[in-house]
Amino acid sequence: MSTDAPILHAVDIRPSSTIKVMGQIATQAIPQAIVACVFSMLNLGMLAILSRNGNTEAVYLMSLMQPAFFLIIAIMEGLAVTNQVYSARTKHVGPKQSILKSSRRLSWIGIALICILALVGYGASKSLELNSSSLVLTLSYLPAAALSMVPFLVFEVYYGALRGRGRGMRGIAPLILAAGLSLLVTGLLLRHYPVGFEAVLIGNFAGPLLMLPVIILLARREVGLDNAGSGAQPQARLAPLFWAVGFPVFFSIVIASASAAVLFPILDRFGKDEVSAFLVVIRLRAALMIPATAVGSAIAILANQSLGRNGDGMGGRYLAAGIPMVFALYALVTFVVSLNASAAIGFIVPGSEATLSVWSNKLLLLLLPTFFLAPCAVCIQIILEQLGDGIKVLALTILCEALTATAIIYAVYKHNPIEYICYILVVSAGFLFAVFLLRIVVVARKPEAVHAV
Repeated sequence: MSTDAPILHAVDIRPSSTIKVMGQIATQAIPQAIVACVFSMLNLGMLAILSRNGNTEAVYLMSLMQPAFFLIIAIMEGLAVTNQVYSARTKHVGPKQSILKSSRRLSWIGIALICILALVGYGASKSLELNSSSLVLTLSYLPAAALSMVPFLVFEVYYGALRGRGRGMRGIAPLILAAGLSLLVTGLLLRHYPVGFEAVLIGNFAGPLLMLPVIILLARREVGLDNAGSGAQPQARLAPLFWAVGFPVFFSIVIASASAAVLFPILDRFGKDEVSAFLVVIRLRAALMIPATAVGSAIAILANQSLGRNGDGMGGRYLAAGIPMVFALYALVTFVVSLNASAAIGFIVPGSEATLSVWSNKLLLLLLPTFFLAPCAVCIQIILEQLGDGIKVLALTILCEALTATAIIYAVYKHNPIEYICYILVVSAGFLFAVFLLRIVVVARKPEAVHAV
């Protein structure tokens, strides 16, 4: 491998070459985008069901539980990605049955961690005397919220095994069915029984639980009945893989959880309608970020694959074609949302909820610049992480989140209105976008040996 050829060496920008590169990126990104869309529609669907049933109290409680759900998802994704990498690395070596063993062990580790989290929440709710009513509510629901995600965690771990073997498409149908069943159960409970947020927790539990046997059978079908070398134990390689792969994934999501832990309780001071409206806008933006995450990952994979081709410039082609493509896409998305703000909000919030709808439209327009800045920053962040620049990216993210949280706390201390919070978030997104953009230019011009991962 050359040690002095930068990624952007001899970039071919001919239209025919650019179109070919875009096609390669799209081919890599589409399967990842489908899965991300399922998760996003599940989240938006839950919000839509709650708001259309007039249950604004449950929407409010769902917003308060965001930090807890972030932490649970961090545990789930850290274990699932670990199993995915283990499955990929043992595809051609070792016993096929080892991925079933790794799936079982990682599932039990996840269940144990979830149970510990539930016990901590239960103990804190019973022993601590808190002045914040929102924190009391969060801790009281934390045990049930954590336990409701156990089937989903196990489902994700086994699905990670399929993804690692290149069989991710086989798990999409069970995933879609699990999400659909979760929404169906939640909707039926809200319509026929006097429940609120509990319906969300039961739905979260029921859908993945019903599809869990299917994903396990698919994993068993993948490995077949080959018991050759079954004495080999996967745990020797699982531990280092978790620290090298799973823990960074976990920690990056924990940072987002910490940010939400600061932001949402502070927003609670502005009132239920404002907090609920903020959640609606953030969830809508999260849904629109799916292409950015999928394309960013696809660009990084293709760029890394090209690093060993004797400096042929292919890595530079993926960056030079893919990143501007994402920028153009989100410039268009932001423009369309600005013209159809009421329609976008109306997809989640019914017209009967006039106050929530008004606040949602107002906050959407205030946060509109982040509909371009945040997805583009995330796309570049993913590329940087997978090109070997993860430590610097993590440090920059922590710095930005700390400054943002400090600014928000100060604004609330000065009794500024919620509009000031939106301005801070816009500036924060702009800062992170600018820093990551400068960093990708620097990294792309370094010798390729620095970026090999």
